[in-house]
Amino acid sequence: MARSPTPRLDLPIPTPHDIAQKGADLMDIKTLSERTSIPVRQIRYVMDHELVPQQSWVVGEYSVGRARAFDEIAGIFIASAAYLLNAGYKRESVRDFLTATCNVMPEMKRNPLNFPEARIVLAGNGAARVQFGDGRYLRWITSRGTGNWIDTKVPGNTVATVSPKVIVELNFGEIRDRVRTVSGDHS
Repeated sequence: MARSPTPRLDLPIPTPHDIAQKGADLMDIKTLSERTSIPVRQIRYVMDHELVPQQSWVVGEYSVGRARAFDEIAGIFIASAAYLLNAGYKRESVRDFLTATCNVMPEMKRNPLNFPEARIVLAGNGAARVQFGDGRYLRWITSRGTGNWIDTKVPGNTVATVSPKVIVELNFGEIRDRVRTVSGDHS
């Protein structure tokens, strides 16, 4: 499967501003649709209803007649929102889940790429899933192991002993790999 180059984890992860300044590849809605098999109309729906927190991602300027463009990270979150909608989750639930995933430590206003597990998931190639428990707790399951539950209502508060009754799981690794896949290669 042909994939776009993967950033090395030993290098500092660039900020969205750095990416924009270096002319990083932006994809448009059609490209994301081809890579993920998500209809263009649904991708527009996700973007128009702002189901993905946008403050941390590189998004190209949009104007009438010009295709919307975004970076790989935004593509991963947009595709995740579309897959959750396809699975039957309501808009508000999708927005809450992705906001918690993007913003584990909101009082610090940290880009999730500075959060170690998100950095590994988004920049790496290994298996990665994120679980959201009881609409409040979040944890990453990666090829390195299972992280502790994080209470998203009390930022920075790791809660190792919680046992959620309802768990929603998103296969971020698979979605990331589809977004990176070169057009037409969905092996």
